[in-house]
Amino acid sequence: MYKLLCVALLLGLGVALQSGCATKKYVRNRIAERVTPLENRTSELEETSRRNTQQISELKTGVDDARTRADRAQSTADRASSSAEQANTRVSGVERNVEDLRANLDKYTLQGTSIVFFKPGSALLTSEAMAQLDTFASRITDRRGFVLEIVGYGDSDKETNYNQRLAQLRAEAVQRYLADKGNVPLMRMFSAGFGAARPMMQSASASSTTSSSGTAQTLPRRVEIHLLTNSLGERPTGRTGPSGASAAAQNP
Repeated sequence: MYKLLCVALLLGLGVALQSGCATKKYVRNRIAERVTPLENRTSELEETSRRNTQQISELKTGVDDARTRADRAQSTADRASSSAEQANTRVSGVERNVEDLRANLDKYTLQGTSIVFFKPGSALLTSEAMAQLDTFASRITDRRGFVLEIVGYGDSDKETNYNQRLAQLRAEAVQRYLADKGNVPLMRMFSAGFGAARPMMQSASASSTTSSSGTAQTLPRRVEIHLLTNSLGERPTGRTGPSGASAAAQNP
């Protein structure tokens, strides 16, 4: 009887142990079935988070580059705007100067005339003419509010294309010399060739410019420089600048 009881107890214990092992295995399997998807999902989320972090970093770099380019563009725009404002200021200044000049055009008066002469058929300045122009330029270096009217004439009193062209070349030669050697601003000079118009008469008493018969001759081979000034250009010293038709004339 005792033996049967022991066998029964052992059988019950074995069944219980077997049942407990089966239950633990079942539990482990059930847990594994639930944990594995969670682990896979966690891995996916970690990978997604890593990619998002990388994309955010790349986006930040792009934003920083865009901001840098925008700053450079703004700086360029600011410089362009400043240059435009300066240009507008200069233009406004030029416009005011032009308006002032226009307002004072009728106020210019003739202060003096200087004359240089040329050899026949030539528009080249002689040494005497250059010396006279040097003296003329030295007398107007400190003057303001003046303009020079440079008028050229041809070789004869005949109205021909040759005379007109020669007169223009002579006027331009004087203007070029005064600008280059005398430092006279081009904006203060204007030249024109009058060909054979308005020839200047020389009295018969000037033997170097009269014919063998003693009659007076015209002096067309010349350039007249008229000094015109307005009240703004008059200096306190009262000097009026070069005047008169002084110069050693070339024989016409």
